[in-house]
Amino acid sequence: MKKWMIIGTAVSLILLFGCQNNQKEVQSTKVEEKTKAKEDNSKEKAESVFTKKDRQIAKEKAEKFIVLLTEFHGRSIYPNDRYKAVYEELTKKAREQKLIHPDTQFINLEYNTTFVERTKEDSKLILRRDRFQLGDNFREIYYTYLDVHELNLPISYISVKGVKHDSVIRFVKTTDGEIYIGRANVGRHGLGGKR
Repeated sequence: MKKWMIIGTAVSLILLFGCQNNQKEVQSTKVEEKTKAKEDNSKEKAESVFTKKDRQIAKEKAEKFIVLLTEFHGRSIYPNDRYKAVYEELTKKAREQKLIHPDTQFINLEYNTTFVERTKEDSKLILRRDRFQLGDNFREIYYTYLDVHELNLPISYISVKGVKHDSVIRFVKTTDGEIYIGRANVGRHGLGGKR
């Protein structure tokens, strides 16, 4: 009887260790397959991660962003404490409306000659709706070295001096599927960017 128990225990242990060894091999094979697939995909064109609905949301957010900016048209940004108040209000409103990514900050508008009209006494923001033009054609860019997708929408602005500035609004998509403006490069120094 003891002999059968010892043989049964030995067979069970062999099977148990054999299964564990097989599992490790399967796991390492899966990792290798993923790595090979990733290397192969980087050579090919990456699939789009932004759906038609995402593009529609992005366009709506770009339009809301322009409307938000034009609320600040004519606001004085001189002296510096006024500029700081405008900057903080603009950032707060953009975040409340979920237009910009939570990690995005607005770049200094104070020194941007595209959006500022300077007089001897004051400096005022010139952010008129009729000077902004959104494009229609989205462009999705895939950065292979970061494994990140970005959606770009063309935008142009006619400055105070009558010069047309062409640029893009860059959108990001979070892992939970939210679409945000990650950066808006409008004008000489841009409006928003990662900090």
